[in-house]
This record gives sequence, C-alpha cells and structure tokens, in this order.
Amino acid sequence: MNVPRIDRLRALVSAQPGDARARYFLANELFRAEDFAGAAEHLRAYIELSGGDDGAAYRSLGLSFERLGRSEDAADAYRKGIESALAHGHDGLAGELRGLLEDLVG
Repeated sequence: MNVPRIDRLRALVSAQPGDARARYFLANELFRAEDFAGAAEHLRAYIELSGGDDGAAYRSLGLSFERLGRSEDAADAYRKGIESALAHGHDGLAGELRGLLEDLVG
C-alpha cells in the first residue's frame, strides 16, 4: 500500500473535489490498498464528474462492490459499464464486462 500517494491524492481531492481524474487516481490506489468502500465512493464521484467514456470505471466499481459482498450493485455497475463501453466503441471492454456479469449472476 502506498500511503504517501494515497494521502497526496486525498489532499488533492479535498482541494479540488470536482477534479474527475484525481478521483479516478485515488479510487485506483484505494482499490489496490483493498479499501473497496473508499474506491467505490470515489469511482461513483468520478462517473458523475466524467460525463462519458467510463466503462473502465464501471468495471472497477463492480469489482469493488463484489469484494464488498454487494452483488446487485456489482451487476448494475457491470450493466452500465457495458452500455458505456458499447456507446464509445470499446467492444473488448464490453465483452470483458459481460464475462464479469455472467460470472456474477450465473
């Protein structure tokens, strides 16, 4: 876990809460640190702020929810991620998300 990096990113998000990229970077660091609730919080904020091509963020959000035992929320994130990926021409990502969804719901 890279605590100094997480602390710097938290400070950046605190100073600039509307910076979508800072939220995304913080979410990724929190995910790596296995703080899945924190990752989900910042991924949701990123998605709200990003305004578009966020299929990869939905993948990470779904994975965070899975690790938190929130299967329905994970499935919803994967479905939204599929829609976003297809809307932006990311067929490979959409396929990956479909696989995660199928693994989750059977």
